[in-house]
Amino acid sequence: MKKQFQYTIVILGVLLGLVSCDPKDMPTEGITLPPMEFIFKVYPDTSHIKVGDTFTLYAAISSILDKDGIKLTDGYGELWFGMTKSINIPRVEIEDQTVPLNNVDYQVLIVNGNLKWSNSNSNLLHSLLASPNGDSIIMHYKFVFLKEGLYKIGGFQSSFYQGSEGKARWFAKFNVKDPNWNFIQIPGNPSPTLNDPIYYKHYNIVVNN
Repeated sequence: MKKQFQYTIVILGVLLGLVSCDPKDMPTEGITLPPMEFIFKVYPDTSHIKVGDTFTLYAAISSILDKDGIKLTDGYGELWFGMTKSINIPRVEIEDQTVPLNNVDYQVLIVNGNLKWSNSNSNLLHSLLASPNGDSIIMHYKFVFLKEGLYKIGGFQSSFYQGSEGKARWFAKFNVKDPNWNFIQIPGNPSPTLNDPIYYKHYNIVVNN
């Protein structure tokens, strides 16, 4: 039991480092622009894929803030992003999760945007980055999963855009037919329902051979 408790603490510590708490809207933040929200599509939008298949995340918003008549031309913004991997399907225990690593559990290709990695592990994905390009701000990534498991993707946490025109909050969620929460069945820890704010902030997908 002691060993299991220590294992849980380690996992929770890693996850807290990966997906930090949402910054509070303090007066010192200096927000001057309206919030912007990315709506991510996934390809394929499904519950199962095979090891070696490509899984795509894509979102784009206008760099022109119509209401204010402002066009963003520089700077960049960030969305905190994370993944966990479970061995058992469905996942029935809190302890059944690890943090997958790039070039170990998956490989990621940047089509548009950029990525930020954890300071403690250059293979541990921390957040998604993007800058204005013409009339759009695009985040487009392709993941190739190398190992089997149940992957929980997203966990978007708001962060900031900063450029010469000012500073704004960035938010994100998934636009999918089903986030596949049925794969998470932990007794005493129910999965979110459709009305929960985090329901579309995660996407669960099984990778198998």
